[in-house]
Amino acid sequence: MMDVRDLALQSACPVIAAPRFGPLPDMVNGQRIILAANGVFVQVKLDWLDCIQRLSPALPIPLPYGGIKERLTFTFGVLPIRLIEAFIEAGRRGLPNEVAGALIYSRRSRSLRLALCEPLDVSPHQIDYRVPAMDADETLAVDLHTHGHGLPFWSAKDDRDDQGIKVAGVLGCLHQPKPSALFRLAVNGRFHPLPHPWQADTTAPHYPEPDLEPGLLRRILSFYQGRRFGPWNT
Repeated sequence: MMDVRDLALQSACPVIAAPRFGPLPDMVNGQRIILAANGVFVQVKLDWLDCIQRLSPALPIPLPYGGIKERLTFTFGVLPIRLIEAFIEAGRRGLPNEVAGALIYSRRSRSLRLALCEPLDVSPHQIDYRVPAMDADETLAVDLHTHGHGLPFWSAKDDRDDQGIKVAGVLGCLHQPKPSALFRLAVNGRFHPLPHPWQADTTAPHYPEPDLEPGLLRRILSFYQGRRFGPWNT
């Protein structure tokens, strides 16, 4: 008989073989490991997220299972740029200090709202903060913070903080008309970079423009209209 502790662990994170001929079975909220012909994958499902990420390439032995593709689906559809813009403006109001915020998902309304975090200790170089209060049907989906005048980057503290499951974003150079940013999907300490409208585009032609006013983000978005940035929406 299997130890009840092992039963509990396997129930919390089961391992399944990828179907070769049929679809992947649905799952309830949680995570599972999928053993496939083309590698080992983890699937995570939350109220706001359904994603499959590859953990390792195909094993060095042939397996009679099906193949799996990585995927990323948000229950709310796409990340609303208008909320990120609102956070950027809050970050500018907080200069030169850092600012933190969150996009909180409501299971009832199936939508996101922006909430600013209460700073406990803040400076131009770091911020410690209290996560906003949430209703019973809400969960934190996107964790945001700024680097003030500095460039965006992921610090060792960020890596320690991002051990759960969420989208994380850091924005910098807020004194410039066009801020810089980094976004990533964090899944239990594994980080997957996400494309976004504030990244540098080295392939697009350059169109000289005059100095831009603070409302430039709408102009940037119009410049990039028709280009594909993944899970974003205006």
